[in-house]
Amino acid sequence: MFRAVLYTQWKWTRPVILLAVLVAGYIPVNALRSMSYKSAGTYYIPSLYQSITSASVNYQLLALAVAVVVAISAWQADGQRQHVYALSLPVPRWQFVLLRFAAGAALLGVVAVAVGLFGGVAAAIAPLPAMLHAYPAGLAVRFWLGTLIPFALIFALLASNPRRVKLVVAGVATIVVVDMLLAMVGTTDKPLLVGWFLDGLYAGNGPLAAFLSKWMLIDV
Repeated sequence: MFRAVLYTQWKWTRPVILLAVLVAGYIPVNALRSMSYKSAGTYYIPSLYQSITSASVNYQLLALAVAVVVAISAWQADGQRQHVYALSLPVPRWQFVLLRFAAGAALLGVVAVAVGLFGGVAAAIAPLPAMLHAYPAGLAVRFWLGTLIPFALIFALLASNPRRVKLVVAGVATIVVVDMLLAMVGTTDKPLLVGWFLDGLYAGNGPLAAFLSKWMLIDV
């Protein structure tokens, strides 16, 4: 059963997964290729660190993008057919949801493996300074865990009742609009509710706090 679910979601997300794998290979190559030389055979460390830091942001953007697409693709077909296909299967609803989630996590793992593999190859080819080391395996694990957070949030929302999803989206949009209007007319100094919401997401224990730190392929 899992194989069938995985194959189905692979067909839906195959172009995005393959593109994400290519981007995962391009990021470290571009970061290491753009390094400046201080002298023959020696890298200029600040330039290298700045280039790798920029690559960290690109990894985070890639993680968010692929997580969103995989989560939406997991339920897009079922949503269009009012979840008739899921209800017709000889498995409980909760088991089918777990199978869909596991299949999405596995597809995200494919991209994470590509991140670690291409990062390791690029770092092995580049003659890094003695004080710097490559951490492709750690980056791959962090990438995969990072993708699971937005994937799980969007997956859980889309797996619920479509009417409930519309109510949640409409409610959040209304709150954001009202909050922005209050700030524009001077009732509040800044959008308070939006600020509280973002703080809740990105604060120390927030679900997206991992995206505030650097995802470094090369570090001390």
